[in-house]
Amino acid sequence: MALRVSRWYEECVNIHSPFARREPVLLTADAFWLLKSAGVFSEYSKAELLDGALFGVPVQSDAEPESDASFPIKLRRRDYHLLTDAGLLDDREKTELVDGVVYGMSPQYRRHGFIKDELAYRLRRALEDLGSPLRVATEQSVAIDAFNEPQPDIILTAEPKGDGPIPLMSVAMLVEVSASTLTFDLTDKTRIYARAGIMEYWVVDANRRVVHQLWSPEGDAYDHHRETALGQKIEIATIRDVDIETDAL
Repeated sequence: MALRVSRWYEECVNIHSPFARREPVLLTADAFWLLKSAGVFSEYSKAELLDGALFGVPVQSDAEPESDASFPIKLRRRDYHLLTDAGLLDDREKTELVDGVVYGMSPQYRRHGFIKDELAYRLRRALEDLGSPLRVATEQSVAIDAFNEPQPDIILTAEPKGDGPIPLMSVAMLVEVSASTLTFDLTDKTRIYARAGIMEYWVVDANRRVVHQLWSPEGDAYDHHRETALGQKIEIATIRDVDIETDAL
């Protein structure tokens, strides 16, 4: 049975933490008018910008009962690229698109950066020793689907070269190193990665110093979960004969 909200999750995430939810990037009027002029809101009879967020009234067919209910507008990857190419997100050093919403990336301090860099190095060495065609990329955009282009901390991909984001079909495993984003990474991103068929996903809890291994996606969740303390050896569940030492991380 696929993992959803279960005991292991309740134990590892403090849902009352002030960092439990990430705040979206607030869009500007310039961003709204650029999107409007590009026809992004063509599926809506009315679109508006309220406190930096997009809302719209969907176009209705004659057979539907009349309604003026307004709903959040999800951005597609092409809409997100319009904003980035126009420099309208330049006030944030890095952003990502998750479920149609633009989020700013959290600052990376030494603890997060050290774990990410060292883990990426050890994964790279292990794959090279195995003779695997997979390569390790860090902090690159991944084209998940029309509404998702996240920037995972570590990506195992068969296509590290080329233009644009890393294609979904080339991805074997993703890793997020989490401190203030733990809840987001274990909920929103887990659902997105599972739906996309990412075979294995690791979330490194930098505060509790444990790694959550999730594999075997089914629907919007994963069938299997294993928790390993940093300092112990971790075996990649979906790639044979790859063990990663996590001592001194």
